Amino acid sequence: MAASHFRERAIVEDLQRIWWPANPLPKLVVELTERDALPVIDQTVVAQLHEIGVRLAIDDFGTGHSSLAYLKDLKPDVLKIDKIFTAAIGTDAINATVTDMVISLAQRLNIALVAEGVETAEQAYYLRERGVDHLQGYFYARPMPIEDFPLWLAQHQPQLNA
Repeated sequence: MAASHFRERAIVEDLQRIWWPANPLPKLVVELTERDALPVIDQTVVAQLHEIGVRLAIDDFGTGHSSLAYLKDLKPDVLKIDKIFTAAIGTDAINATVTDMVISLAQRLNIALVAEGVETAEQAYYLRERGVDHLQGYFYARPMPIEDFPLWLAQHQPQLNA
């Protein structure tokens, strides 16, 4: 979602007009990308979104125009660790250190984490060992048409003992 959507309550109005009338069951998470500088966002809009149960995520955290002030101003529920940091696991000590610092910061602030671009078992193990909440990437599945998802899901359900 573009940060400009936060201006003049546009996001709240769109949610009231489009999302809530659909009576959705899953919780809505709005992702703001950090690749472009996020403008000053109206704190009343952020407060309204939190009040109505919308969770905020900062996508591509640690890239672009990163600012720790976003953590204070936006009060995000989720940080998405960019795939450039995930790719560095086991190969690039500096970026791996940054990854560890982001994980530690999020955990201290009680912010959920999503690691993007997980492609190897080593990356998955490293991130799980450090308490990252969710992992996504080719290690788990490649992008697929929505109609293929039910079959993929059925084939990848844990086997339960009856």
